Amino acid sequence: MPIENEYKFCLHDPEGKLEKALLASDHFRAGIKQGYIRKGSRIREWHDLQTNALRYIYTYKHRVEDDVIEVETEISQEDFNKLWSVRERDVQKIRFKFCIDDLTWDVDFLKNQDQTYFVIAEVELLEHERNVPEPPALIKDYVLGGTGRHDKTLSNKRLSNVDYALRVTTAFLEGEEAVKNLSQRAKAS
Repeated sequence: MPIENEYKFCLHDPEGKLEKALLASDHFRAGIKQGYIRKGSRIREWHDLQTNALRYIYTYKHRVEDDVIEVETEISQEDFNKLWSVRERDVQKIRFKFCIDDLTWDVDFLKNQDQTYFVIAEVELLEHERNVPEPPALIKDYVLGGTGRHDKTLSNKRLSNVDYALRVTTAFLEGEEAVKNLSQRAKAS
């Protein structure tokens, strides 16, 4: 089973400079429509914005001891539509993907009515790697901070709530203590 080992970073791009730079680049990009159907289960419509190809994906994640097992499989558009009709929450985003120093980074611009309301970066590491890398130069100036392994503060499911996402950005702008308080509240819920 694949083990998910990712670390997330809150980015701040209020003027849209990073988003414009990535749109002007040749980095891979996808439009993602993601719905949460049950604890651990989600579905995604993955739209490759360069080839216009569409994929539909079902993902199940479950924490076992100190690891998160992630299982993904492609599903039909018909199954996606049926599952979409029973989703509990959803998020839409534009994802940019690039590799730097053998690490794959994703930068997601979460959208509400086509307007970016939150920016998050994540890096996937090898299963047992615990040293969090420095964000690459491309995004470094936009990083407000990151969260630890398994911290739910920057989960896409929670960030699908625009008000919560704005509180997260505010906490990161205010500093470490505000982020810690928000993270503790997130763990409690």
